[in-house]
Amino acid sequence: MFTEEIVKFITGISYKQLPSAVIDTSKMAILDCLGVTLAGAEESSSKIISQYVRETGQPEAGVIGRSFKTSVDQAAWANGTQAHALDYDDYFIPDHLTPYHPTVAILPAILAVGQKHHLSGKDILLAYNTGFEVEARIALACIQQQYDLGWHTTSTLGSLGAAAAISKMLRLNEEKTAIALGIASSLAGGLRQNFGTMTKPLHAGNAARNGVVAAILAQSGFTADRNILDGPLSFGNVLGRQPQATVTRKNQSTGTDFHIVASGLAFKPYPSCAYTHWAIDATLALKTEAMIEPGDIVDIECRTSSGLPDILIHHRPVTALEGKFSLEYCVAIALIDGEATLKQFSDEKVKNRSVKELITKIHYVHPPEMGSGLLDLKGEIVIRLRNGKAYSRRVDIARGDPRNPLNKDEIAKKYRDCAHVSLSPEATDRSLEMSSHLEAISDITELMDILTFKVKQC
Repeated sequence: MFTEEIVKFITGISYKQLPSAVIDTSKMAILDCLGVTLAGAEESSSKIISQYVRETGQPEAGVIGRSFKTSVDQAAWANGTQAHALDYDDYFIPDHLTPYHPTVAILPAILAVGQKHHLSGKDILLAYNTGFEVEARIALACIQQQYDLGWHTTSTLGSLGAAAAISKMLRLNEEKTAIALGIASSLAGGLRQNFGTMTKPLHAGNAARNGVVAAILAQSGFTADRNILDGPLSFGNVLGRQPQATVTRKNQSTGTDFHIVASGLAFKPYPSCAYTHWAIDATLALKTEAMIEPGDIVDIECRTSSGLPDILIHHRPVTALEGKFSLEYCVAIALIDGEATLKQFSDEKVKNRSVKELITKIHYVHPPEMGSGLLDLKGEIVIRLRNGKAYSRRVDIARGDPRNPLNKDEIAKKYRDCAHVSLSPEATDRSLEMSSHLEAISDITELMDILTFKVKQC
């Protein structure tokens, strides 16, 4: 039974079984997520959620980038929403199927519970990798079907990943761990129709909170089906129309390898949907190499898979959130500004007249060789100028992909860029150092006190 296999993995894994490469990648993921959460705290969606949770719940865990505590589930909810607010967080593609965002669903739940119970950095790393691996194994069975049906898999799969992580932290036995997964499966949800709105990052917050709630309820004696990943009414079959036999067969082949290393985790160099990154890479390269000025452009072709417009659904964006899911906007802003950083994704930039005019010259083309699916985040940009010249650049593997990765120094630089929004330089340095040596921390509260301003900012 698939559920039994997953439960035994959760209850049986120990910190000593984590290879050094897994620990190193995990620390990079945690640092990256902390950075985008600090930066995301300034977004309107984060401020609304923070105000809501400030008025509810007991002071058990802190909200990152704020100066208050709330209940452990509400802290996970707020931090998960903030972490995904900029769409700047990591993503994972299991077996080249469909990407989802793992860390924003798992880490906020772990930090909240870890702070409440004063757990160590090793406890955090073990819980993180437990949740990540469980989520990846379930994803291999049903992610493509769920995504195609319109579910936001960051939320659906993330709810189970977070539940697995918190079950590990609370040291639940096999029976209660299975029940936690059952509860989380009924809490899971999130619709892709909400991409480009505040509700998309809310999905990550929901997943984090679902995991906390599910594990705590199971610990307290709440009941749920103990085989939620098996049978005709299971998580995979109902949300993804995936039969039980296929689920079991696919996951038996995963062995004991950790997917965070075996498949690789992608870190974003740009704060937009991962499906735009190849286009930003290509556009920035063309602008630099050919010295292209926006006023000289007649036409821009985005040669992609025919499935890409189903993800990048905002062709004439009017907000920064919509711009993150607009290939046209990302190409336009890269050409006009020559960069794609946090400051390029603002409502003011999206409404800029020059940007809007250039977007009218950008259109999709779907040549047969680009296919119709979403297995690879690739494409080609073709720019035609008034003087008759044309320039093109194809990108098959975007920066940040595990096959073209960002290194530790680039992740640290990204963290500093994000953290400076909320933290002083001294606090940024301290938090970076602590995150980089997370396994040496005896109480995660030491780090959370910096991130939540309990430690005085210099």
